[in-house]
Amino acid sequence: MHWLTSSAFATVALTLVSASVFAAPLGGTQWQITITDLGVFPGNLGSQGFAINDTGKIVGTSSAGVGSYTVQWINGLISAIPVYSRSGSSIPKDMNDQGEIAGTLVISSLMNQGIYWDAQNNPFPLEGLPSVSGSQVVAHGINVGGHIVGRAQEGSPNFAGHAVIWNKATFETDLGFMDGGSYSEGYGINDAGDVVGAAGIANGSLHAFVWKNGQFTDLATWGGGLTSASVAYAINNNGVIVGKRANVATRWANGAFQALPMPAGVSAFTAAVDVNDAGDIIATGSKGYPLEVGVLWRNGEPIDLGTLPGGNISRAARINEAGEIVGEAKAADGFFHAVKWTVTRASPPCAGDLNGSGTVDAADLAMLLGGWGGANPTLDLNHDGVVNAADLATVLSAWGACF
Repeated sequence: MHWLTSSAFATVALTLVSASVFAAPLGGTQWQITITDLGVFPGNLGSQGFAINDTGKIVGTSSAGVGSYTVQWINGLISAIPVYSRSGSSIPKDMNDQGEIAGTLVISSLMNQGIYWDAQNNPFPLEGLPSVSGSQVVAHGINVGGHIVGRAQEGSPNFAGHAVIWNKATFETDLGFMDGGSYSEGYGINDAGDVVGAAGIANGSLHAFVWKNGQFTDLATWGGGLTSASVAYAINNNGVIVGKRANVATRWANGAFQALPMPAGVSAFTAAVDVNDAGDIIATGSKGYPLEVGVLWRNGEPIDLGTLPGGNISRAARINEAGEIVGEAKAADGFFHAVKWTVTRASPPCAGDLNGSGTVDAADLAMLLGGWGGANPTLDLNHDGVVNAADLATVLSAWGACF
């Protein structure tokens, strides 16, 4: 097996392979999609991208077939991240802008240890439930303050899983259970400390929840409907939540839910897994077993992210505030490689025509104001990194025109 401890590092130049394609989702908007093959660690066969932060740092794994490296990609270089233990595979699942990482050491299907990496990539084990011997821990998400969410499991005889918050590696809060249930798990946390996940209720059903100010809210009741199965995977700083409801990709906001439309030829039965503050949402959809494809929703439009040349499968994992997406895609060599997607509008025919209607009008103004102060690349017309007065001036100067 191939492992690196905290005393061993390797850094190599990264060979980038990019392919640009165009997609035409609902409404006829044209998007330029660039998929970049991030490559593998020297001598390895495949790799996976799991998280990307707003500095552009990417973390994931690279596999030699037997065993794996935990790796990062920074400025075109791939390097190994130290692991806490050699007893399993260390999977980095989320990362904040300081470079702190939350992940899990997977020892076996029944044995896991949550891991926190500090900004210098030093790994530390997450504490289990207080006074519980043999508590297993899984980490899923981390926010800007270094607060991590996941699951800590009781030992014998109950083996119940508890949604938990850690402050870096230190146990902080047991969220407990919802509506008489005996299981909960946290999957996402925003910068305010609001947690989303899934919890079993008294009748055994699994319901998505948001936990805020010490209180659970059952998302299965939003919009006046009940569902026997739902899970929430991510929440942004505006309170928008994504996941799945009745196995369909779903968005929750302001007390209501929305089933997300899919690109042509992609099944609706999937989970939305991440959302940024601009409201961009990602998922992995099915095109018929075993074919899969990454999906992006931008301004409500579903976009097929495509695959690498010579490949027929792609999977999206995380999205940052700039709308950059990481995941994995099958390459022409038959192995999965970590990839990064960037999605931009392709030469809009009208300056300021944000919705592709052919004219600049109130609908475009509403879209711009809805993303004010954010980093949505579709609305950032002058590409200065923020939606602001300069972009408003572009829309107003082109009002009613198409040129």
